[in-house]
Amino acid sequence: MATVTSKISLSSSNLLSNAFSIQTVNTVAAKFTTGLARQEITSTAKATASGQVALYTAGAYTAPMYIYVKNTDSKSTDYVYIYVDTSADDPDLLKLAGGEWAFLPLNDATLKAYATTSGTIVEWIVYANA
Repeated sequence: MATVTSKISLSSSNLLSNAFSIQTVNTVAAKFTTGLARQEITSTAKATASGQVALYTAGAYTAPMYIYVKNTDSKSTDYVYIYVDTSADDPDLLKLAGGEWAFLPLNDATLKAYATTSGTIVEWIVYANA
């Protein structure tokens, strides 16, 4: 079984009245993964029939699951939207500007991506223990 270690460090000397530095590490035993992928997004809306990128399909794994996702575009105004594909309202989960990334634990839901600019590349990996 593989292990995946995630680390994050947040610090600032002038955001609050006092400087802060936060660091945390999480190690997960991972049995399953979607693999690291990159794909061009051609849809600029979630309501279109095609062009969104499927990042994860509900039911593929059981919780706990984790996703790393990155908007690889260099322009901060080219956004990637990650949304939960449901039969009802398809709520947006994340809005990533060019160069931004996110790492978060997932509940079991289908996730898809669309972008403000066709041709934007999204990078992601999902992994789980069960």
